[in-house]
Amino acid sequence: MIILLLRTKYFIVKKYLIIPGLFLILILSGCGSSARVFHDMDPSARFDQYKTYSFLDWTDGNMRTVSEIERENIRVAMAREIELMGLSYQEENPDLKIEINVYFRSSRSHYHYRYGYPGRSLTSTERALTTDIFEGTSKKHIWHSAAVGIESRSQEKRAEELPELMSRMFEDYPGKKDI
Repeated sequence: MIILLLRTKYFIVKKYLIIPGLFLILILSGCGSSARVFHDMDPSARFDQYKTYSFLDWTDGNMRTVSEIERENIRVAMAREIELMGLSYQEENPDLKIEINVYFRSSRSHYHYRYGYPGRSLTSTERALTTDIFEGTSKKHIWHSAAVGIESRSQEKRAEELPELMSRMFEDYPGKKDI
């Protein structure tokens, strides 16, 4: 009888520990980057033929709105990902030219409270990071990737998330070498 009682109490305690544990795992599994990633490509492009790349200059808008440190962080993270795919940097006459852009969008959320209390509204800025790849000689647009919904406000947090974000942006790149 006592053993049955202990087993029952142990089961109840175990049951109450498992449910919060599963809930915590579920919450923590969603703590990665919340950005949605999209790709588009030219199916006629011969991605396995490209060996070199270079970056196009930042747009005037990005020069004004994105800090020099952040622009450099983005470029370094992208270069690492591209070089993992077997391409090498070449300033003059590269096979591919890569354009990077950062876009901003403000959104406002309204919260309404009941029982006569006033509502609040919150404004947040959402970022999108886009990559467009062009053939070096023909300037034909062959690849587009966008990460939409980057919400980290701190530059340090965005820099920390960049490698994983770049990996996601290029995970479906054709001609990617198996490493």
